[in-house]
Amino acid sequence: MTPVPAAETVLAAPRELVDVASRCGRVAGLDAGSADRAAHNVTAAEVGYGDALSAFLDALGDPARLAAEFVAGPDALAAAEVEARRFGSAEVVLPSPVPVAALALSVDEVRGRGQGVSGIPEGADGSTTLDRLVVGGEPEPRAVGGALHTAVARDGVRVDGTAFAGLIRFANAFLVPETILDAADV
Repeated sequence: MTPVPAAETVLAAPRELVDVASRCGRVAGLDAGSADRAAHNVTAAEVGYGDALSAFLDALGDPARLAAEFVAGPDALAAAEVEARRFGSAEVVLPSPVPVAALALSVDEVRGRGQGVSGIPEGADGSTTLDRLVVGGEPEPRAVGGALHTAVARDGVRVDGTAFAGLIRFANAFLVPETILDAADV
């Protein structure tokens, strides 16, 4: 993960990142399932690679870009996994340059199911864009697995404070139904 200087960071729990990113996706027009998948990909990228929040924030202002990167990108990867299981390998030509932030958990899940995914350069961060990946072969280690997942769940993750604040501002447009608020024990 690419570290952010401590003076510019805030400590966040992964569940906070998922919640804020999911609400941002809904505000930007994604359906609930796509917003949830995007939020989990962004969170996994922030934990495993760093600099994912800013990549997501940049895409939120452009619905077509958001859909191409954070919806069509993971869909293309899922289709390639099916092809790789059938033919041994498959090349994913992504619909546009897609940031690692849009694919991180999806890639980890493919790896966790025993398929290799290559094409993410060494030293990549969440803002690194990809135009193709290859699925098949021996699986590489997961970027967000085992000890890292446990440590981040316990201790939180340091994120860019400016990007996180921007996501919170964007997510504030997500309205929660009054019935849920009324039922809350506050």
